[in-house]
Amino acid sequence: MNTPINPLELFKVVDSSSPIIVAVSGGSDSIALLLLASSWAKSVDASLQVVTIDHGLRPEAAAEAAFVSGVSEGLELPHLTLAWDGLKPESGVSQAARNARYQLLEEFAIDIGAKTILVGHTANDQAETILMRNARGEDGQQGRGLSGISPLMLLSKRTKLVRPLLDISRSALRSYLGEMNQSWIEDPSNSDEAYERVRIRKSLGGDETRIFNICRMASLSGKLRKAMTDEAAVILSENTTVLEGPLYSVPLAAIEKVPNSVQKLVLQVLIAVAGGAEFFAADKSVQRLLDDDGDDRLTMGHAVVEKVDGQFRFYREKRNIPSVVVGPGDHLLWDGRFHIENNSASSYFCGPLSFDQLQDIEAVRGRKLKVKLRAVLGGTPYLCGDGDDVVLPFVKGFEMPAKLKFSLCVRSIEHFCPEYDFSLLEFVDVLKTRMGSFGHVV
Repeated sequence: MNTPINPLELFKVVDSSSPIIVAVSGGSDSIALLLLASSWAKSVDASLQVVTIDHGLRPEAAAEAAFVSGVSEGLELPHLTLAWDGLKPESGVSQAARNARYQLLEEFAIDIGAKTILVGHTANDQAETILMRNARGEDGQQGRGLSGISPLMLLSKRTKLVRPLLDISRSALRSYLGEMNQSWIEDPSNSDEAYERVRIRKSLGGDETRIFNICRMASLSGKLRKAMTDEAAVILSENTTVLEGPLYSVPLAAIEKVPNSVQKLVLQVLIAVAGGAEFFAADKSVQRLLDDDGDDRLTMGHAVVEKVDGQFRFYREKRNIPSVVVGPGDHLLWDGRFHIENNSASSYFCGPLSFDQLQDIEAVRGRKLKVKLRAVLGGTPYLCGDGDDVVLPFVKGFEMPAKLKFSLCVRSIEHFCPEYDFSLLEFVDVLKTRMGSFGHVV
Protein backbone atom coordinates (compact mmCIF):
# COMPACT_ATOMS: atom_id res chain seq x y z
CA MET A 1 0.00 0.00 0.00
CA ASN A 2 1.13 3.50 -0.75
CA THR A 3 -0.50 5.00 2.32
CA PRO A 4 -0.86 2.99 5.54
CA ILE A 5 -4.41 2.70 6.86
CA ASN A 6 -4.73 4.58 10.15
CA PRO A 7 -7.39 3.04 12.43
CA LEU A 8 -7.50 6.13 14.66
CA GLU A 9 -8.44 8.24 11.65
CA LEU A 10 -10.93 5.70 10.29
CA PHE A 11 -12.95 5.43 13.48
CA LYS A 12 -12.64 9.00 14.75
CA VAL A 13 -16.42 9.60 14.35
CA VAL A 14 -17.36 6.47 16.32
CA ASP A 15 -18.59 6.94 19.88
CA SER A 16 -16.62 4.55 22.10
CA SER A 17 -18.65 5.21 25.26
CA SER A 18 -21.03 2.28 24.63
CA PRO A 19 -20.64 -1.20 23.10
CA ILE A 20 -20.05 -1.27 19.33
CA ILE A 21 -21.23 -4.02 17.00
CA VAL A 22 -18.95 -5.06 14.14
CA ALA A 23 -20.90 -6.86 11.40
CA VAL A 24 -18.61 -9.45 9.80
CA SER A 25 -19.50 -11.91 7.05
CA GLY A 26 -16.05 -13.43 6.54
CA GLY A 27 -15.25 -11.71 3.25
CA SER A 28 -12.12 -9.61 2.83
CA ASP A 29 -13.85 -6.27 3.43
CA SER A 30 -15.49 -7.23 6.71
CA ILE A 31 -12.45 -9.15 7.98
CA ALA A 32 -10.32 -6.06 7.33
CA LEU A 33 -12.92 -3.99 9.17
CA LEU A 34 -12.70 -6.40 12.11
CA LEU A 35 -8.90 -6.21 12.37
CA LEU A 36 -8.83 -2.43 12.02
CA ALA A 37 -11.64 -1.97 14.54
CA SER A 38 -9.88 -4.27 16.99
CA SER A 39 -6.69 -2.22 16.72
CA TRP A 40 -8.61 1.01 17.25
CA ALA A 41 -10.67 -0.40 20.15
CA LYS A 42 -7.55 -1.37 22.07
CA SER A 43 -6.14 2.15 21.75
CA VAL A 44 -9.32 3.89 22.96
CA ASP A 45 -10.59 1.15 25.32
CA ALA A 46 -13.76 0.54 23.30
CA SER A 47 -15.91 -2.57 23.70
CA LEU A 48 -16.56 -4.52 20.49
CA GLN A 49 -19.10 -7.27 19.80
CA VAL A 50 -18.65 -9.20 16.55
CA VAL A 51 -21.85 -10.38 14.84
CA THR A 52 -22.37 -12.59 11.79
CA ILE A 53 -25.77 -12.92 10.13
CA ASP A 54 -26.78 -16.32 8.78
CA HIS A 55 -29.53 -15.61 6.25
CA GLY A 56 -30.30 -19.29 5.86
CA LEU A 57 -29.87 -19.04 2.10
CA ARG A 58 -26.58 -20.91 1.54
CA PRO A 59 -25.22 -24.14 3.07
CA GLU A 60 -21.76 -22.54 3.45
CA ALA A 61 -23.06 -19.91 5.88
CA ALA A 62 -22.46 -21.98 9.01
CA ALA A 63 -18.80 -22.59 8.10
CA GLU A 64 -18.33 -18.90 7.30
CA ALA A 65 -19.74 -17.95 10.71
CA ALA A 66 -17.41 -20.45 12.36
CA PHE A 67 -14.46 -18.90 10.51
CA VAL A 68 -15.42 -15.41 11.77
CA SER A 69 -15.79 -16.83 15.25
CA GLY A 70 -12.24 -18.18 15.08
CA VAL A 71 -10.81 -14.85 13.91
CA SER A 72 -12.70 -13.06 16.67
CA GLU A 73 -11.41 -15.48 19.27
CA GLY A 74 -7.87 -14.80 18.11
CA LEU A 75 -8.51 -11.09 18.66
CA GLU A 76 -10.05 -11.84 22.08
CA LEU A 77 -13.42 -10.47 20.95
CA PRO A 78 -16.86 -12.02 21.59
CA HIS A 79 -18.69 -13.35 18.54
CA LEU A 80 -22.36 -14.20 17.97
CA THR A 81 -24.23 -15.58 14.96
CA LEU A 82 -27.77 -14.30 14.42
CA ALA A 83 -30.06 -16.29 12.12
CA TRP A 84 -32.76 -15.06 9.76
CA ASP A 85 -35.36 -17.71 10.48
CA GLY A 86 -38.70 -18.44 8.85
CA LEU A 87 -39.92 -18.64 5.27
CA LYS A 88 -38.06 -16.63 2.64
CA PRO A 89 -39.89 -14.68 -0.08
CA GLU A 90 -40.07 -16.13 -3.58
CA SER A 91 -38.97 -12.83 -5.11
CA GLY A 92 -37.02 -9.84 -3.90
CA VAL A 93 -34.84 -12.04 -1.71
CA SER A 94 -31.86 -9.67 -1.72
CA GLN A 95 -33.92 -6.74 -0.48
CA ALA A 96 -35.70 -8.88 2.11
CA ALA A 97 -32.35 -10.27 3.33
CA ARG A 98 -30.97 -6.73 3.67
CA ASN A 99 -34.00 -5.65 5.69
CA ALA A 100 -33.80 -8.74 7.89
CA ARG A 101 -30.05 -8.31 8.41
CA TYR A 102 -30.33 -4.76 9.68
CA GLN A 103 -33.38 -5.55 11.78
CA LEU A 104 -31.51 -8.39 13.50
CA LEU A 105 -28.47 -6.19 14.04
CA GLU A 106 -30.50 -3.32 15.47
CA GLU A 107 -32.56 -5.53 17.75
CA PHE A 108 -29.37 -7.05 19.14
CA ALA A 109 -27.79 -3.60 19.47
CA ILE A 110 -30.71 -2.48 21.60
CA ASP A 111 -30.45 -5.63 23.71
CA ILE A 112 -26.79 -4.98 24.61
CA GLY A 113 -27.00 -1.18 24.77
CA ALA A 114 -24.98 -0.59 21.61
CA LYS A 115 -25.60 2.64 19.70
CA THR A 116 -23.35 1.95 16.72
CA ILE A 117 -23.03 -0.82 14.14
CA LEU A 118 -19.94 -0.93 11.92
CA VAL A 119 -20.19 -2.42 8.41
CA GLY A 120 -17.49 -2.92 5.79
CA HIS A 121 -18.65 -1.22 2.59
CA THR A 122 -15.72 0.05 0.50
CA ALA A 123 -15.02 2.50 -2.32
CA ASN A 124 -15.63 -0.39 -4.73
CA ASP A 125 -19.10 -0.90 -3.29
CA GLN A 126 -19.77 2.82 -3.65
CA ALA A 127 -18.72 2.89 -7.30
CA GLU A 128 -20.74 -0.24 -8.09
CA THR A 129 -23.83 1.23 -6.43
CA ILE A 130 -23.54 4.48 -8.40
CA LEU A 131 -23.18 2.63 -11.70
CA MET A 132 -26.17 0.41 -10.87
CA ARG A 133 -28.33 3.42 -10.03
CA ASN A 134 -27.19 5.22 -13.14
CA ALA A 135 -28.17 2.20 -15.24
CA ARG A 136 -31.65 2.36 -13.71
CA GLY A 137 -32.05 6.01 -14.64
CA GLU A 138 -31.69 7.41 -11.13
CA ASP A 139 -29.49 10.22 -12.46
CA GLY A 140 -32.73 12.16 -13.00
CA GLN A 141 -33.14 12.65 -9.26
CA GLN A 142 -30.84 15.70 -9.26
CA GLY A 143 -28.35 14.46 -6.68
CA ARG A 144 -30.50 12.10 -4.59
CA GLY A 145 -30.09 8.80 -6.42
CA LEU A 146 -26.42 9.30 -7.26
CA SER A 147 -25.37 10.27 -3.75
CA GLY A 148 -24.71 6.58 -3.31
CA ILE A 149 -23.95 4.85 -0.03
CA SER A 150 -23.95 7.19 2.96
CA PRO A 151 -21.01 7.00 5.41
CA LEU A 152 -23.55 7.32 8.24
CA MET A 153 -27.11 6.04 8.36
CA LEU A 154 -29.76 5.75 11.05
CA LEU A 155 -31.85 2.59 11.27
CA SER A 156 -35.52 2.55 12.24
CA LYS A 157 -34.88 2.95 15.98
CA ARG A 158 -32.14 5.52 15.38
CA THR A 159 -29.19 3.13 15.81
CA LYS A 160 -26.16 4.45 13.92
CA LEU A 161 -24.86 2.43 10.99
CA VAL A 162 -21.28 3.58 10.24
CA ARG A 163 -19.19 2.70 7.17
CA PRO A 164 -15.58 3.58 8.04
CA LEU A 165 -14.06 1.96 4.91
CA LEU A 166 -16.05 3.83 2.27
CA ASP A 167 -12.99 5.80 1.08
CA ILE A 168 -10.72 2.74 0.86
CA SER A 169 -10.46 0.38 -2.10
CA ARG A 170 -10.88 -3.36 -1.80
CA SER A 171 -7.38 -3.95 -3.13
CA ALA A 172 -5.92 -1.74 -0.38
CA LEU A 173 -7.80 -3.70 2.24
CA ARG A 174 -6.60 -7.00 0.82
CA SER A 175 -3.02 -5.71 0.84
CA TYR A 176 -3.51 -4.84 4.50
CA LEU A 177 -4.81 -8.35 5.21
CA GLY A 178 -1.76 -9.77 3.42
CA GLU A 179 0.52 -7.74 5.65
CA MET A 180 -1.36 -9.06 8.67
CA ASN A 181 -1.13 -12.63 7.31
CA GLN A 182 -4.93 -12.88 7.62
CA SER A 183 -7.05 -14.97 5.27
CA TRP A 184 -10.69 -14.45 4.34
CA ILE A 185 -13.54 -16.34 2.68
CA GLU A 186 -14.59 -15.82 -0.93
CA ASP A 187 -18.36 -15.91 -1.36
CA PRO A 188 -19.07 -17.91 -4.56
CA SER A 189 -22.00 -15.61 -5.35
CA ASN A 190 -19.45 -12.83 -5.91
CA SER A 191 -18.58 -14.53 -9.21
CA ASP A 192 -22.16 -15.23 -10.31
CA GLU A 193 -23.02 -12.92 -13.20
CA ALA A 194 -26.70 -13.54 -12.62
CA TYR A 195 -26.34 -10.70 -10.12
CA GLU A 196 -26.25 -7.14 -11.46
CA ARG A 197 -23.61 -6.06 -8.97
CA VAL A 198 -21.24 -8.82 -10.11
CA ARG A 199 -21.62 -7.73 -13.73
CA ILE A 200 -20.93 -4.11 -12.77
CA ARG A 201 -17.94 -5.17 -10.67
CA LYS A 202 -16.41 -7.03 -13.59
CA SER A 203 -16.99 -4.06 -15.87
CA LEU A 204 -15.01 -1.88 -13.47
CA GLY A 205 -12.17 -4.38 -13.51
CA GLY A 206 -10.63 -2.98 -10.35
CA ASP A 207 -9.74 0.31 -12.11
CA GLU A 208 -9.05 2.42 -9.03
CA THR A 209 -8.80 5.70 -10.92
CA ARG A 210 -12.29 5.19 -12.24
CA ILE A 211 -13.54 3.92 -8.90
CA PHE A 212 -12.37 6.99 -7.01
CA ASN A 213 -13.62 9.36 -9.71
CA ILE A 214 -17.07 7.84 -9.32
CA CYS A 215 -16.77 8.14 -5.54
CA ARG A 216 -15.92 11.82 -5.84
CA MET A 217 -19.02 12.33 -7.96
CA ALA A 218 -21.06 10.56 -5.28
CA SER A 219 -19.65 12.90 -2.65
CA LEU A 220 -20.65 15.96 -4.68
CA SER A 221 -24.10 14.46 -5.32
CA GLY A 222 -24.47 13.85 -1.59
CA LYS A 223 -23.78 17.51 -0.86
CA LEU A 224 -26.36 18.55 -3.44
CA ARG A 225 -28.85 16.08 -2.00
CA LYS A 226 -28.33 17.44 1.51
CA ALA A 227 -28.80 21.06 0.38
CA MET A 228 -32.00 20.17 -1.47
CA THR A 229 -33.29 18.08 1.44
CA ASP A 230 -32.55 20.78 4.01
CA GLU A 231 -34.51 23.33 1.97
CA ALA A 232 -37.46 20.96 1.57
CA ALA A 233 -37.43 20.17 5.30
CA VAL A 234 -37.69 23.86 6.20
CA ILE A 235 -40.70 24.27 3.90
CA LEU A 236 -42.33 21.16 5.33
CA SER A 237 -41.74 22.09 8.97
CA GLU A 238 -42.99 25.65 8.54
CA ASN A 239 -46.00 24.98 6.31
CA THR A 240 -47.43 21.49 6.83
CA THR A 241 -50.84 21.35 8.51
CA VAL A 242 -52.28 18.17 10.01
CA LEU A 243 -56.04 17.85 10.44
CA GLU A 244 -58.21 15.00 11.66
CA GLY A 245 -58.25 11.87 9.58
CA PRO A 246 -55.27 12.46 9.26
CA LEU A 247 -55.32 14.97 6.43
CA TYR A 248 -52.06 16.70 5.56
CA SER A 249 -51.76 19.89 3.54
CA VAL A 250 -49.23 22.45 2.36
CA PRO A 251 -49.98 25.75 0.55
CA LEU A 252 -49.04 25.98 -3.11
CA ALA A 253 -47.55 29.39 -2.36
CA ALA A 254 -45.04 27.79 0.05
CA ILE A 255 -43.28 25.95 -2.77
CA GLU A 256 -43.87 27.96 -5.91
CA LYS A 257 -40.62 29.96 -5.66
CA VAL A 258 -38.22 27.11 -4.86
CA PRO A 259 -36.46 24.92 -7.46
CA ASN A 260 -38.49 22.18 -9.11
CA SER A 261 -36.39 19.47 -7.45
CA VAL A 262 -37.31 20.84 -4.01
CA GLN A 263 -40.98 21.13 -4.97
CA LYS A 264 -41.04 17.48 -5.98
CA LEU A 265 -39.31 16.40 -2.80
CA VAL A 266 -41.83 18.27 -0.62
CA LEU A 267 -44.67 16.44 -2.38
CA GLN A 268 -42.86 13.10 -2.26
CA VAL A 269 -42.37 13.37 1.49
CA LEU A 270 -46.03 14.18 2.17
CA ILE A 271 -47.18 11.41 -0.17
CA ALA A 272 -44.98 9.02 1.84
CA VAL A 273 -46.39 10.35 5.12
CA ALA A 274 -50.00 9.99 3.99
CA GLY A 275 -49.70 6.72 2.08
CA GLY A 276 -47.12 4.78 4.09
CA ALA A 277 -45.31 3.44 1.01
CA GLU A 278 -41.81 2.04 1.48
CA PHE A 279 -40.29 4.27 -1.22
CA PHE A 280 -40.88 7.78 -2.50
CA ALA A 281 -43.22 8.24 -5.47
CA ALA A 282 -41.48 8.50 -8.84
CA ASP A 283 -40.30 11.93 -9.96
CA LYS A 284 -42.22 11.74 -13.24
CA SER A 285 -45.51 11.00 -11.48
CA VAL A 286 -45.08 13.83 -8.99
CA GLN A 287 -44.17 16.25 -11.78
CA ARG A 288 -47.67 15.83 -13.19
CA LEU A 289 -49.01 17.65 -10.13
CA LEU A 290 -46.65 20.57 -10.69
CA ASP A 291 -47.09 21.09 -14.43
CA ASP A 292 -49.34 24.00 -15.41
CA ASP A 293 -51.42 21.68 -17.57
CA GLY A 294 -51.01 18.73 -15.18
CA ASP A 295 -53.40 16.83 -12.95
CA ASP A 296 -55.25 18.32 -9.98
CA ARG A 297 -55.88 14.92 -8.42
CA LEU A 298 -53.73 11.81 -8.51
CA THR A 299 -53.31 8.61 -6.52
CA MET A 300 -49.74 7.41 -5.92
CA GLY A 301 -47.83 5.71 -3.15
CA HIS A 302 -51.19 4.65 -1.59
CA ALA A 303 -52.07 8.35 -1.12
CA VAL A 304 -54.58 10.65 -2.74
CA VAL A 305 -53.08 14.03 -3.67
CA GLU A 306 -55.43 16.90 -4.49
CA LYS A 307 -54.69 20.44 -5.60
CA VAL A 308 -57.59 22.53 -4.33
CA ASP A 309 -58.20 25.96 -2.78
CA GLY A 310 -54.55 26.94 -3.09
CA GLN A 311 -53.39 23.84 -1.22
CA PHE A 312 -51.91 20.44 -1.91
CA ARG A 313 -53.66 18.00 0.41
CA PHE A 314 -52.77 14.39 1.06
CA TYR A 315 -54.61 11.44 2.59
CA ARG A 316 -54.64 7.63 2.44
CA GLU A 317 -56.55 6.14 -0.47
CA LYS A 318 -59.34 3.73 0.48
CA ARG A 319 -57.77 0.56 -0.94
CA ASN A 320 -55.62 -2.32 0.24
CA ILE A 321 -55.68 -1.33 3.91
CA PRO A 322 -55.02 -4.33 6.18
CA SER A 323 -56.99 -5.53 9.17
CA VAL A 324 -55.12 -7.04 12.11
CA VAL A 325 -55.67 -8.23 15.65
CA VAL A 326 -53.24 -6.59 18.06
CA GLY A 327 -52.74 -8.96 20.96
CA PRO A 328 -51.39 -8.22 24.44
CA GLY A 329 -47.74 -7.23 24.22
CA ASP A 330 -47.81 -6.83 20.45
CA HIS A 331 -45.78 -4.07 18.81
CA LEU A 332 -46.47 -3.85 15.09
CA LEU A 333 -46.52 -1.58 12.08
CA TRP A 334 -50.01 -1.13 10.65
CA ASP A 335 -50.54 -0.20 7.01
CA GLY A 336 -46.96 1.05 6.76
CA ARG A 337 -48.12 4.26 8.51
CA PHE A 338 -48.49 3.72 12.25
CA HIS A 339 -46.76 1.81 15.00
CA ILE A 340 -49.24 0.20 17.38
CA GLU A 341 -48.00 -0.70 20.83
CA ASN A 342 -50.35 -2.76 23.01
CA ASN A 343 -49.15 -2.86 26.60
CA SER A 344 -52.55 -3.94 27.91
CA ALA A 345 -53.96 -7.38 28.72
CA SER A 346 -56.65 -7.09 26.01
CA SER A 347 -56.73 -7.71 22.28
CA TYR A 348 -57.86 -5.11 19.76
CA PHE A 349 -59.00 -5.22 16.16
CA CYS A 350 -57.53 -2.56 13.91
CA GLY A 351 -58.63 -2.00 10.33
CA PRO A 352 -59.96 0.63 7.94
CA LEU A 353 -63.20 2.38 8.83
CA SER A 354 -65.99 1.06 6.59
CA PHE A 355 -69.04 3.03 5.48
CA ASP A 356 -71.32 0.85 7.61
CA GLN A 357 -69.13 1.34 10.67
CA LEU A 358 -69.12 5.09 10.08
CA GLN A 359 -72.91 5.10 9.89
CA ASP A 360 -73.18 3.11 13.13
CA ILE A 361 -70.79 5.46 14.95
CA GLU A 362 -72.68 8.53 13.77
CA ALA A 363 -76.04 6.94 14.65
CA VAL A 364 -74.87 6.25 18.21
CA ARG A 365 -73.52 9.79 18.54
CA GLY A 366 -76.54 11.35 16.90
CA ARG A 367 -74.42 13.54 14.62
CA LYS A 368 -71.93 13.41 11.80
CA LEU A 369 -68.24 13.39 12.66
CA LYS A 370 -66.70 16.80 12.22
CA VAL A 371 -63.84 16.37 9.81
CA LYS A 372 -62.79 18.76 7.06
CA LEU A 373 -62.92 16.10 4.33
CA ARG A 374 -65.11 13.02 4.80
CA ALA A 375 -63.19 11.09 2.14
CA VAL A 376 -60.29 10.96 4.61
CA LEU A 377 -62.31 8.69 6.89
CA GLY A 378 -62.02 5.86 4.36
CA GLY A 379 -58.36 5.53 5.28
CA THR A 380 -58.54 6.27 8.99
CA PRO A 381 -57.83 3.42 11.43
CA TYR A 382 -60.82 1.85 13.18
CA LEU A 383 -60.06 0.34 16.56
CA CYS A 384 -62.33 -2.04 18.46
CA GLY A 385 -61.66 -3.85 21.73
CA ASP A 386 -63.27 -6.77 23.52
CA GLY A 387 -66.31 -4.66 24.39
CA ASP A 388 -68.53 -2.55 22.15
CA ASP A 389 -66.43 0.59 22.37
CA VAL A 390 -64.78 1.75 19.17
CA VAL A 391 -62.08 4.36 18.71
CA LEU A 392 -60.93 6.43 15.77
CA PRO A 393 -57.45 7.47 16.95
CA PHE A 394 -57.17 10.35 14.49
CA VAL A 395 -60.59 11.87 15.07
CA LYS A 396 -61.21 14.03 18.10
CA GLY A 397 -63.77 13.01 20.70
CA PHE A 398 -62.76 9.36 21.12
CA GLU A 399 -61.11 8.04 24.27
CA MET A 400 -58.08 5.89 23.56
CA PRO A 401 -57.85 2.62 25.55
CA ALA A 402 -55.29 2.68 28.34
CA LYS A 403 -51.85 1.24 27.54
CA LEU A 404 -52.50 1.31 23.79
CA LYS A 405 -50.40 3.71 21.73
CA PHE A 406 -50.39 4.84 18.12
CA SER A 407 -47.39 6.63 16.62
CA LEU A 408 -46.67 7.88 13.15
CA CYS A 409 -44.15 5.96 11.05
CA VAL A 410 -42.71 7.25 7.77
CA ARG A 411 -40.75 4.19 6.76
CA SER A 412 -39.40 5.66 3.50
CA ILE A 413 -37.55 8.16 5.70
CA GLU A 414 -37.14 6.45 9.07
CA HIS A 415 -36.16 2.87 8.24
CA PHE A 416 -32.85 3.58 6.47
CA CYS A 417 -32.07 7.27 6.75
CA PRO A 418 -28.74 8.46 5.26
CA GLU A 419 -27.13 11.49 6.83
CA TYR A 420 -28.04 13.59 3.79
CA ASP A 421 -31.69 13.26 4.88
CA PHE A 422 -31.41 13.84 8.62
CA SER A 423 -33.38 17.10 8.30
CA LEU A 424 -36.33 15.03 7.02
CA LEU A 425 -36.11 12.94 10.19
CA GLU A 426 -36.37 16.17 12.16
CA PHE A 427 -39.50 17.07 10.18
CA VAL A 428 -41.04 13.68 10.96
CA ASP A 429 -40.43 14.34 14.65
CA VAL A 430 -42.12 17.74 14.29
CA LEU A 431 -45.07 16.06 12.61
CA LYS A 432 -45.39 13.51 15.39
CA THR A 433 -45.57 16.33 17.93
CA ARG A 434 -48.29 18.07 15.93
CA MET A 435 -50.28 14.86 15.70
CA GLY A 436 -50.22 14.70 19.49
CA SER A 437 -52.81 17.47 19.37
CA PHE A 438 -55.41 14.79 18.76
CA GLY A 439 -55.00 14.02 22.42
CA HIS A 440 -54.13 10.34 22.47
CA VAL A 441 -51.67 9.79 19.64
CA VAL A 442 -47.93 9.78 20.41
